[in-house]
Amino acid sequence: MVLGPFASVADLIGRLPPDRVLSPEEQAQAEQLLGDASHLIRMTAGYQQISRVDNDTVVLRGSGSPRLKLPQRPVRAVTSVAGLTADQWEWDGGDTLTRLDGHDWRGAITLVYSHGLDEDEPAYQVARSVACDAVKRTLLNPTMIRQHAVDDFSETLADARASLLAGEADTIQVAFAGPGWGVTG
Repeated sequence: MVLGPFASVADLIGRLPPDRVLSPEEQAQAEQLLGDASHLIRMTAGYQQISRVDNDTVVLRGSGSPRLKLPQRPVRAVTSVAGLTADQWEWDGGDTLTRLDGHDWRGAITLVYSHGLDEDEPAYQVARSVACDAVKRTLLNPTMIRQHAVDDFSETLADARASLLAGEADTIQVAFAGPGWGVTG
C-alpha cells in the first residue's frame, strides 16, 4: 500500500509568505518533498501510517499469549480474524485483541481491521503542518545556506533539508507514537 503525503502543494502554498510564488518546477519539487517529509513523519511516529486505512488485511506474528497488540493506531474497528469466529476473540476498543477461547495467539494471524486518522482530525492536521514546515524550509532556503554573516551581523538558519527539527520530532512522537490510543463514541 502506498501512502500519500499529508499535505498538498496547495496546503504548502497557503503557508508560504504571500509574495512567494512557486514556479512549475518548484511545485513538482514540492510535491516530491511533501512525500519525503511525510515518510519522515511516519518513521518518527514509530512507523505509524497515521492516514486512515479501512479494511486493511494484515498478517501478524502471534504473541504467544491470549493478548495480541495491533500495530497501527488508532484502531477504528476489527472486522475479522481468519479461522476464528467472532465469539473466539474480543477487541478492547484500543489496540488489543484478546482470545476468549482459552488459546494463545500463535503462528501467522491474518486479520482485517481499520485504523488511522481522518484528515480533519487535529492530530492529522499536526502531521500536515509539520510536513509543510519541513518543505517550506527547503523552498525558502534553496541553496541550503546554514549560516551567513555580514559585518557584525550573523544569522544561523534551520537545516534546509526536508527534515524534522527536534521540536517537530518531539511533537510527532507525542502525537503518534504514544500508547494512549483508543476510540470513543
